[in-house]
Amino acid sequence: MSDTNILDRLFNQAARVAIKPHYGRKKVVLEESQTQDSKIEIHNIPDDAVVIELDKAFFNKNLFAGSQGECKRADYLIFSEEEQKILFIEMKRTGAKLKDIVNQLKGSLCVFEYTQSIAAHFFHENNFLAAYEQRFVSINHTSMANRKTAIERMVGVHNKPDAPLKISWAKTVQYRMIAA
Repeated sequence: MSDTNILDRLFNQAARVAIKPHYGRKKVVLEESQTQDSKIEIHNIPDDAVVIELDKAFFNKNLFAGSQGECKRADYLIFSEEEQKILFIEMKRTGAKLKDIVNQLKGSLCVFEYTQSIAAHFFHENNFLAAYEQRFVSINHTSMANRKTAIERMVGVHNKPDAPLKISWAKTVQYRMIAA
């Protein structure tokens, strides 16, 4: 069974974000659930992408104390079997401390690993998403568009939660740029 088919069976439809047509290609609009004016469009998203809104769908505060940031999670996960990538995306209407963003990205990595465990134990897919490259992205100042977009890479590829790609003051981004 393909990874996309497993994702379709695994995730509740209410947790998914619709992908929309955009000038012959695809886009997704990500919005922060707590604020009306905080959103970003990701253009040229792969046709097979599965977008999950973690912030709305995954709650663990009834289980864990949260004293070390373990209850935090990023806003979105984007899976693409075609690209063999998973993107962990945290959005902030204004800015935030890197430590807080890192905790949210780490929490999302835990959710991803839990998803892999569910696939192994209940779908008998032991290598589910194992070969996928991981990318961690922080998108800040999503409600302010009157400044030039700023992009900051920590060191090398943004494949660790504690060294995310940081984008500020953008209203749109290209999928390939954040997935590279």
